[in-house]
Amino acid sequence: MAFKDRVSGSVGRKVLEGTNTLVYTAVAVAFVVLINWFVDLTPSQKYSLSDQTKKILKGLTRDVSIYVFDRERGSRGSRDLIDNYKVVNPKVLVRYIDPTRDPVLAKQYNVQKDGTIIVATADKQIEAQSETEEGVTNAIVRLLKGQKTIYFIQDHGTRDIESADNTGFERIKKALENENYLTKSVVLAQKLEIPSDCSVLVVAGPKYDFLDQEVESIKKYLTGGGHALLMLDPTADTPNLVKMLGEWNIKVRNDLVIDENPIAQVFGTRPEMPLIIKYGSSPIVQPLTRVATLFPLTRSFEIGKESKAGVSTDSLCETTPESYGFTDFDPKRTNVVFRPGKDIKGPLAVAVSAAITAGSGDSRKEGRIVAVGTSLLAANNFLGFQGNRDLVMNMVNWLSADEDLISIRPKPPESQELNLTSAQMRRIFFGGVLGLPLLIIAAGFTVWWRRRG
Repeated sequence: MAFKDRVSGSVGRKVLEGTNTLVYTAVAVAFVVLINWFVDLTPSQKYSLSDQTKKILKGLTRDVSIYVFDRERGSRGSRDLIDNYKVVNPKVLVRYIDPTRDPVLAKQYNVQKDGTIIVATADKQIEAQSETEEGVTNAIVRLLKGQKTIYFIQDHGTRDIESADNTGFERIKKALENENYLTKSVVLAQKLEIPSDCSVLVVAGPKYDFLDQEVESIKKYLTGGGHALLMLDPTADTPNLVKMLGEWNIKVRNDLVIDENPIAQVFGTRPEMPLIIKYGSSPIVQPLTRVATLFPLTRSFEIGKESKAGVSTDSLCETTPESYGFTDFDPKRTNVVFRPGKDIKGPLAVAVSAAITAGSGDSRKEGRIVAVGTSLLAANNFLGFQGNRDLVMNMVNWLSADEDLISIRPKPPESQELNLTSAQMRRIFFGGVLGLPLLIIAAGFTVWWRRRG
């Protein structure tokens, strides 16, 4: 072979090797870029803590220890989550313990299985119900706070707290219990008094009115410093409850709120299911900025213009200017349109609060009320919508004087389902399904062409 041919062959091989390297590098880079793009599709800050957890941790005044009993090969994700607790507040001590290497400590805390998390102070300990942020944070709450009791009135056709049906209250009952509240039922007609250990009384969607004696029992409870959440559906005729609220400057309208704001259509809601994005100044709704809540089939309220001694009222949630209250609504009616001069133009308040102060000095007592225009806000079928759960729980927190718990809560563990838009699907198709295979084919063709030459 001539020198020129040898040189040409040598150069050709180097060019071929360089081309192969370049092509394979391009394939590798494209693959890495695609993987990173997939990572971007997943929810960001997966192991960051929620606002509520940070708020609770920053308010700690005593040392809290979190013991994670797991083998060394335990979940990396759980460790990333738990480590964030001590970052927020150095009063939190985190220890990871292998129960097989330290069986004495595992026995001391009655650990029965790997993955158990114990939250403890110097004199008390409690096991987290799960390895999630919600489980750990709720364990801290239960450890540091005494348990309070929420009573649900379970007569007059109110929502069933044991029901798993769409309109039942099973989910809100569990949410309250997870946040250290004890839930009980009470039939007011039996004793005509509110139990002495009641921190919050809930009247959720009564279909029938309360007797005068029952209303007097509730009034006595509230003026004595009690707290109540009243959810009054628009189709129920409850004049005695309406009159009671009127005494505290809350006028209950007999209407059905219709909101025709086109923004709500993005969420797939209907006009009779107002989407709330405007909130008042109460601590209850302060964390809900830029969070939507849904009020299906709700009535509205009006705060009296004349102030009443010892009563302070606030509007919590308001509809848009495109809304109106259809007065004297009949469920059998099929045609609902705005009637000028009869119906009430929005914005309309669909949730209000009131503080009732009685007495003075050491005998001063403050009762609290939250009135909501629909009990479906907390029903199983709607509790998971955007900020609904946070709103209902914040109402209970404010009523029970647990203001430090008012916040946006940890979300339930996410499913592994990935929802993509049509644009994202096109990017995956052209970038991954077509792009990478075509690049590899092109690399193979280049190699073949060089060898052929």
